[in-house]
Amino acid sequence: MSRSAPATALHRRENIRTFWFIGLFLLVMVAAVTVVISTVQGTEASSNPSSSGTSMSAVGGEFTAQTTDGEQIPVPGTKPSVLFFFSIECGVCGPATKMLAEVQRSAPDAANFVMVDVANYETAPEIESFLAEYEASSLAYTIDTDARLITAYEVSQLSTAVVLDASGRIVFSAVEPNEAQIRVALLEAGAE
Repeated sequence: MSRSAPATALHRRENIRTFWFIGLFLLVMVAAVTVVISTVQGTEASSNPSSSGTSMSAVGGEFTAQTTDGEQIPVPGTKPSVLFFFSIECGVCGPATKMLAEVQRSAPDAANFVMVDVANYETAPEIESFLAEYEASSLAYTIDTDARLITAYEVSQLSTAVVLDASGRIVFSAVEPNEAQIRVALLEAGAE
């Protein structure tokens, strides 16, 4: 017995909803643990200026993305990175993806541009088709299969962009940013 298209779409929406509830739960748990650790250790982190801007590689934000050509892109890497958290079913993610590809084309060596698919059931061929549809096949991608990246980068909404400097420190994070915001954030991250 085959499922109808509306039933499949409903099933996907239920999966996305479940995924986000789990992700939000994990985010709350990470925040609670952070508060407990901070309380136990006192306020040392807030009084130490060198502790601000913690590198995400130190808290589990390190990963490797790939391009449609199979090139491996480490994040953080040797240059700043722009991460964009999306799902192929997200309506506003397509135009934002196209905008990021345009920013990348204007300065291809300035930063790594990486799409992070948060829907663990979406496949590489589906993602590559999505990228092609929005003229963004030059962007690298990864699938956040276990919600580790949305937790590490504290992402709670689709269409969130996070800009990192070369060390992995977050310099910018916003939902549905515009091209100018990304360009300014890249300058702050040390992009050339």
